[in-house]
Amino acid sequence: VPSPLAEHAILLASTFLFPPVAMVVIVVILLATLGKSLGLREIYVNILIRIFEWGASQIKTTAKLKRKESHVPLDMHIESDEDEEEEEVDEEESERKSARSDGYESSGGFSRRRRNSGASVSSRTSSVCSLRRRHGSGNNIIRRDTQLNLDDDEDDLSREILPVNSRGWAVIGDSVDFIKNGIEAIIEDEVTSRFEAEQLMTWNMLTRTSTRFFQFVNWKLTALYMAGFIFRYACLLPMRLTLFVIGLVFMLVSTAVVGIFPDGALKKTLNHKAMLTCHRILSRSISAVIYFHDEQYRSSSHGIAVANHTSPMDVMVLSTDNVYALIGQSHGGLLGLMQRALSRASSHIWFDRSEAKDRSAVSKLLKEHVSDPDKLPILIFPEGTCINNTSVMMFKKGSFEVGATIYPIAMKYDSRFGDPFWNSSEQSWGEYILRMMTSWAIICHVWYLPPMTRGEQEEAVDFANRVKKVIAARGGLVDLEWDGMLKRCKVPPKLVAKQQEKYANRLSRYTSTCEPFPRVHGSTPNDEAEDEGIAASPPISGYNSLEELPEDVIVSDEEDVVVETRPLPHPRVRSRPVSHVVEAIN
Repeated sequence: VPSPLAEHAILLASTFLFPPVAMVVIVVILLATLGKSLGLREIYVNILIRIFEWGASQIKTTAKLKRKESHVPLDMHIESDEDEEEEEVDEEESERKSARSDGYESSGGFSRRRRNSGASVSSRTSSVCSLRRRHGSGNNIIRRDTQLNLDDDEDDLSREILPVNSRGWAVIGDSVDFIKNGIEAIIEDEVTSRFEAEQLMTWNMLTRTSTRFFQFVNWKLTALYMAGFIFRYACLLPMRLTLFVIGLVFMLVSTAVVGIFPDGALKKTLNHKAMLTCHRILSRSISAVIYFHDEQYRSSSHGIAVANHTSPMDVMVLSTDNVYALIGQSHGGLLGLMQRALSRASSHIWFDRSEAKDRSAVSKLLKEHVSDPDKLPILIFPEGTCINNTSVMMFKKGSFEVGATIYPIAMKYDSRFGDPFWNSSEQSWGEYILRMMTSWAIICHVWYLPPMTRGEQEEAVDFANRVKKVIAARGGLVDLEWDGMLKRCKVPPKLVAKQQEKYANRLSRYTSTCEPFPRVHGSTPNDEAEDEGIAASPPISGYNSLEELPEDVIVSDEEDVVVETRPLPHPRVRSRPVSHVVEAIN
């Protein structure tokens, strides 16, 4: 039985705590219903940026003190004093930029990613984009120097400068690149790192996304971390949990009410208002600050909206500005409850990825949906799985075979304030929501891109790759051709054969095959074999003897002009006279 003193303490705490919390919740719900904002979240984010800057400066100062206290010879100290003074200003400026942007650069009011030399990108469309690419993680094991693009055109390859203009040097250069790229892939490949949380360059007072900063630096940062921990769990979590429960209840009730009405304009209008209000309340439960750009390209009628996928939270982010029909994997638990609630108010497509009959039925349902002008635009994540928002992986071609207009959407989260990536193999949906509610905030930039249609002679795979490249370039993401489902299964032989074919096509730049010239006189062992009725196999080289090798280029030593020419295997390869080859063999 609690003592009277404890009862009075609880009553006093409820008197001073719950009325402010209740007022804040009521104001937030009203603003979410009206689609308005007081700008308090932006102020809150700016304060966090200043705190992160101060924390980065503390880490830098402590690192300098440790270097000075290390055992270094006196003469080395004297020689490096002037260099340290000259570099101090530049280091402080770079550190401040790293804490402020952590991969972003301001450009005309928009955010763009810095280029990191570790990114291996095959997309050439990003060269005309205002966004810069970057690598997926700030905690790399290695820094990649070898950049292989197996889709280069011959014109691009012809512009490569070689120390020696010869076929042999081309073979050596490519072989070294292939070997080095393979070793780098063994140490740290570019696929599996996309299925893990991104590590930050600076500490954001969250050990979950900055594991390499999980160590004692100084007492100031320790005190700041403890204060932030108390603030997140004692202040933010109760209010956010209250808003989440209210938003969830509102979703369940509103969809049940809207589901009573028959299909028509009234039901569509009620569903539109209810979904916008519901998702705006839910977005407040994680302090989401969302910036929408180029809203003139937003889909307003039936069609297919395509976006890169980080977590189921993507639906909530996009649904604060527009209402969509959804297609995706069916889930159980809390997420399954929300899926069933949404299906009461409008038509959505849920399927089980493991069931073959479900996969075959999805294409038919999708075609029926996009052909109905009264249906909502359907939102699809063609990657089929969650990626850590550093890259865009292979798009499944199913949604691009329908023939409907595609509305691309690029989404880029700012991971400084919280990691939005959901690793479904390690976290349940409830654990993920708790981590989001205990993060500082969720910042997201959304770009609506011009609608795209499939060409008359264009294959669905090519159309999907074209849309993917546009999304990756606009969002400042790495464009990868690997299937995101590799995190759940082994690499299929078909994909291995495809990569081998690309390598073979690159090697064909300096290798060629041609038919042998007909013999004018004389006979060959093959001719004798044919006379005797023995089936002789054609020679591998295409020629029956060394003398039959044609001279690709014969250069006159006196006049230095070309007498006879044949097509070269590659513009940068200069063939040698056959006499040189014969001498080398002899």
